[in-house]
Amino acid sequence: MQSIASKIPTRILRRIFEYVFWVGVSGTKETEQIILPIGQLDILPSLAVNHAWRRRAAGLFYRTAVVAIGTNDVVSTVVGPRRVRTNIQLILESGYAPKSTRLVLLTIGNMSPVDIADCMLASGFSSYIWPVIDTLHFYNPLHKKSPNDTDVMDAQDEAIYQINKYLAVCMPKLSHIYALSGSCDSFGLFILDDLIDARIQNLLSLAVVSQCPLKLGFHSDALNLTQLTMHTAFQSATPSASITSVKRTSEGDFLTDDSRSIENTSKVVSSTVITGMPRVFAETLVSLDIGPIFPEGIWSTFFGIEVNTGNPNSQTIPDFVCLRHLRLVFANPLSTHGENSRRKSRQANRQHASPGPDNVVVDGRYPLFPKLESLKIEGYPYNIVLFLENFPRSRLLNLELQQCPHDFFNFSLSAFTSLRSTSIQIPDTSHSRQKEYVETWISCLFNEPALKLRSLCLSMTSIEDQIDFPAQHYRIDGLVNLELYIGIRSVEIEKILFELKFLRSLNVIVTDVLSKTHEYLSRNIRRKKYPKHKRSHMELSSSLVELSIRLVDLSPTRIRRVLAKTAWIAVRIPSILRICIQQQYLHTLKGCIEKILNNKSAPVDKSHIATLQLHPLNE
Repeated sequence: MQSIASKIPTRILRRIFEYVFWVGVSGTKETEQIILPIGQLDILPSLAVNHAWRRRAAGLFYRTAVVAIGTNDVVSTVVGPRRVRTNIQLILESGYAPKSTRLVLLTIGNMSPVDIADCMLASGFSSYIWPVIDTLHFYNPLHKKSPNDTDVMDAQDEAIYQINKYLAVCMPKLSHIYALSGSCDSFGLFILDDLIDARIQNLLSLAVVSQCPLKLGFHSDALNLTQLTMHTAFQSATPSASITSVKRTSEGDFLTDDSRSIENTSKVVSSTVITGMPRVFAETLVSLDIGPIFPEGIWSTFFGIEVNTGNPNSQTIPDFVCLRHLRLVFANPLSTHGENSRRKSRQANRQHASPGPDNVVVDGRYPLFPKLESLKIEGYPYNIVLFLENFPRSRLLNLELQQCPHDFFNFSLSAFTSLRSTSIQIPDTSHSRQKEYVETWISCLFNEPALKLRSLCLSMTSIEDQIDFPAQHYRIDGLVNLELYIGIRSVEIEKILFELKFLRSLNVIVTDVLSKTHEYLSRNIRRKKYPKHKRSHMELSSSLVELSIRLVDLSPTRIRRVLAKTAWIAVRIPSILRICIQQQYLHTLKGCIEKILNNKSAPVDKSHIATLQLHPLNE
């Protein structure tokens, strides 16, 4: 599935923010889901490079309207044009307004809705009807505590209404909304709820990330929505991401002042909350990313599966006929502590992890997800093996499992015959000292004959033990990209390169290295593992392009030894172009490579080292 960040034109925004000298707020786990680049550089010198670049950069700049509200000065209370950095006037004066395609509205600092509404009016955005803008990026991460004063709350509600009205009226072609906000009105609705409700018939993509309880009032008109993302950082005893079914006051028009009155809005909030997907959503969605949701009601409530009891009003299965990308983030399950906690836990595991009651596979077609290709599951607390039986495993091309520890080591990829890419987080076993379970599971994975994987990522939450890779031949030898965030020895790198002949990118974490005495004493064992020609100075790989190594918990002596071995590996890979390692080890690694170049026992052909690039890892 495509993440929210992939929907945002980061290259365009980076240049725009550099142009307006914007400095963003520090990122958090929630704000990372909608990535807004941070920059202080001046782009004007770059525009003077050549005429072609100036024309291209000008087009990028003028086709994106930016309204940056606020300053980094926390004590500043000035509201108005001095707190607005925008290119609206430049776009209007240059004649690019009819060609502008997106609006970026962001706030810097803790801004109230009243400040946002005033600054939007001061920017001049609301003075023009933008005929082509179809994409809105709304970024207001910091949440201001709701005031207790009734007059202040009414003023903020009025400001939220004005914000939605400006955006709805000035962008008639709006079809993509990507919003991150920690603000809501006094009734608990999302700050852009009115805008979403007014444009819901024309929306194609909707991504909403909130740092407060997320409530969106959707009406039941026919929708064209193909991509839906709803995430919230709020954890409570009730589902935090909820979809409420409400009726519009007038079709196709923006909500009136009367529709946001206390009487009407309270009906929206107090109406029956449906934490599942309405049928009109299920029929059109291509991508669904939602969470956190509670696992207890995943089938009966969220996906709307009910056993047919003969009641004509009973809900049938919503058929996701177009859904290809699904990501589910689960909240912590309901507490089972207290009396009979173990019995309750076992009962919940059988009840909630079993396949859906109506999910009967007929001719290889799964009623819920007949076209599903990408599945991402995060935080599922029950039996993950049983839960995955509800999905078309033989159709999946991409699979990601994060924080799914229950019965994990009984999980196998043998049924995922079409899988091309997978990312799996292995449960932490350091506290139970069950390293052999991890090694056995990895050995079975690398020797699965039916897999056709091209990309594999394995990670662990804790790296305290070194994992020994299987010594036998790997059957998934078609891997192109391999990422191992599990902690291995440096000698395992050679073993991996020997077996995976088509590998182009290798990313590993090295946590230990054998001492020189141990290497000498175990030389006979090493000769048994590798044929004689592989112990010579012949090439390790003819396809590897990039090697990334992260050193963790190593003594200075072992660090030098790992760097020397890494340099020796690089010399024996003629196709290598880049080596990435921590910043503090770059100089030492460069010295190790130079020593090998002057070593008479090194391989004869070392011409590829002249073009080798050393890069620091992204910390």
